[in-house]
Amino acid sequence: MEAAKEKALIQLAPNELHLFEHVSQRYDAKIAQGVTPEDMLVPAFWAHHAVKLRPMDEIRARAEDGTWVATLLVLDCSRTWAKVQLIQVHKLTTGDVALSQASETQIQEFIGTHLVTYRGPHKWSVVRRADKNVLAEGMEQKDTASVWLEAHARSTIGVPAAPKAEPVAA
Repeated sequence: MEAAKEKALIQLAPNELHLFEHVSQRYDAKIAQGVTPEDMLVPAFWAHHAVKLRPMDEIRARAEDGTWVATLLVLDCSRTWAKVQLIQVHKLTTGDVALSQASETQIQEFIGTHLVTYRGPHKWSVVRRADKNVLAEGMEQKDTASVWLEAHARSTIGVPAAPKAEPVAA
């Protein structure tokens, strides 16, 4: 018998592997309640954001009510539309949604037991209301102290950091 022919080794060219961030962007979109993953396939759906999208960008879309998460790939776009391909959709169960909503409620309750206040030379500080204990101080901006408090709440409760969403352009 004839020896099996070996298949030629195929390799990726040395200059064809790039960091994802250098080639494409990844976006996170919070989608209004009632919008389905299929609704996002209409190119006009992306009209307010199409100008910043490029082909091969990825979009992680998540339902505002937590019922689904989807991954989309931008195929083509212009200034006022974007054609996307739905790569995957994960429907979340009522239990999953209830758990995420419960976690957010716990975080808001935790934040409510603290105060972000300006303390003169100590600048913006985070103070626990119950015993007036200063947890953090010396922050230049109130927003910085608020972000610190939310991160502290999440780490204390054991909930991962919230995803960053792109602001809606007017």
